Amino acid sequence: AGFACALFHRNTPYVILATSIVAGIDAGPSPRTCCDGQGYKNAFGAFHPPVVTLTDRTLWTTMHPGMIRHGIAEIVKMACVECKELFELLEKVGPTHLVKTKFGTDFSGLNEAELKALGDREEFDNDCGRVVGLAMESYVKAEFGNLWETHQCRPHAFGHTWSPGYELPAGMLHGHAVATCMGFGAYLSWKHCDWISGDQCLRICQLISDLELSLWHDVMDDKEIFHSCTKKMIQKRGGNLAAPLPRGDIGSVGYLNDITDAQLSQYVDEYKSYVTKENSTFARNGYGVEPLLDDVGLGDTALEATAHVRAEIACDKKNVVATDSASSEEKKEDIDDANTAEDNRSKSYQQWIKDQQTDRNASWKLNVAFDTAKDTEEAPHFPHNTLFHNNAEKYASSQTSTVSNNIMAAAKVTVEEDLFAPCMVGSLESQFLKMMAKANNAHKCLDIGCFTGSSAIAFAEGALAAAAKSGTTADVEVHTLESDEKTAEVAAKIFGQCEPKVQNVVNLHHGDALSWMKDCAANTETTFDICFIDADKDNYLAYYSLIMGDSGMRPLLAEGGMIMADNTLSALVYDEEDSRRKALHLFNQHVKNDARVEQCVLTVREGVTLIS
Repeated sequence: AGFACALFHRNTPYVILATSIVAGIDAGPSPRTCCDGQGYKNAFGAFHPPVVTLTDRTLWTTMHPGMIRHGIAEIVKMACVECKELFELLEKVGPTHLVKTKFGTDFSGLNEAELKALGDREEFDNDCGRVVGLAMESYVKAEFGNLWETHQCRPHAFGHTWSPGYELPAGMLHGHAVATCMGFGAYLSWKHCDWISGDQCLRICQLISDLELSLWHDVMDDKEIFHSCTKKMIQKRGGNLAAPLPRGDIGSVGYLNDITDAQLSQYVDEYKSYVTKENSTFARNGYGVEPLLDDVGLGDTALEATAHVRAEIACDKKNVVATDSASSEEKKEDIDDANTAEDNRSKSYQQWIKDQQTDRNASWKLNVAFDTAKDTEEAPHFPHNTLFHNNAEKYASSQTSTVSNNIMAAAKVTVEEDLFAPCMVGSLESQFLKMMAKANNAHKCLDIGCFTGSSAIAFAEGALAAAAKSGTTADVEVHTLESDEKTAEVAAKIFGQCEPKVQNVVNLHHGDALSWMKDCAANTETTFDICFIDADKDNYLAYYSLIMGDSGMRPLLAEGGMIMADNTLSALVYDEEDSRRKALHLFNQHVKNDARVEQCVLTVREGVTLIS
């Protein structure tokens, strides 16, 4: 927000009301405004301090405990290099109670024994206020002697030398990333610089660990990212590393300027062993509590940021090669090597399969079936509640076209109305439904199970796009069925906010889906190019029978049309005692055994079966 104020009219004054710890004792008093970019922390910014910063810790009562820990890291940094009194005060009150009581503003999370151990409430309250006050005072003293960064001897950058490069690729909260860098910095001060003793390093790392912050994250094993951090920080700091570290005593600072990549790699490995070994004095083997953005409900940055960082590293390597002063003979050899590589590309790919993929696929079994699978009473045991490993679906969504404003509005209203948002088809599947409608040139779609309308909107958008190619959209219809009154009301509200062309083709029917389908078969001639089953799972077979015309009534599926059944692999992921799990398994086997159709079960979200 401060950066936006710096840009707007080049100088718009603003006031910060600190509703978080970081805002209150760090970002708030700072003249620097910034935002992240290109996979790196604080890539863009301006010098534009607020008119005034208001810090009131009672506003922190509603914060997620993970955000409390994250904010405390910025206090720890000032304690380590600027204020020994603050460090000792954190040791006194921090490890047990700062997080649980949210700086003395909420005691509801403490049991009777913890309340007793807290001691005098007034003394504790004063200590909490003193922690905040000392943190702000030490920060302001460090910052305001060098407002415009005319030099890079900045103690409050402790913990911010290497962490900006790996924080976003790791998907870490800022405070946890800074904490890992502070622990590593203390280790460097002890081992590389000989500025503090082993006991002092242990004391710093112990405080970080006791506050449930991270001393280590596995992203630190990636030496390429670490070395890239060094390079970027030297660029940022005007040609000097100027890494602030504790020196002489806790609460005093010195600046490390020279360290090679080889030395850095060695110390990272040593530090990892120091904080994560099984007999380590540090809790959780050096790992923090709720260290990730996901842990506190924030959007994960890892995939996009890692892609940026990897691309930048690759670009740097390419530039090094391009500027290398190789002799003409060496250049000729390079060209010959490139030509050889081109000639052997196919061979190299086969070699890669042999070298890298053989072990990875050692347990692979032939994935072409020669016989129809036999029926079973139950679906096989499946010990997971999702089909995907962590980040698989998130990565797929990140590489899929962004959904329309109509779908975005549907998601927003669904959340605002406090309906169960996971029932929405979501970005990935809504785009899939839209593309299926386009690919099948579907003009009429039946959506059995509307919920709040995302699937109906997706079909409408796909059908309109398909029909537009033939020059007319007049015959496009999407009929969507919803039995729940509240949900139907929300769906109607959402459809009313869609762009007119979508509004005009979506027909919402509130009531029993089976009754509506029977009435449609008996009293109209309408058939559907796509029938999407996504309603109550116990009735999937009944919906299928009506669509196919097995009930003695005419079929609802147009000739050449397609049935799409959602959640069919929930036959695996639902609880084994859930009747819907068995109902879906019976449905899957019924379709498999129906000689009139061909089907393919796709692992999209919780499974989508295409039936034609």
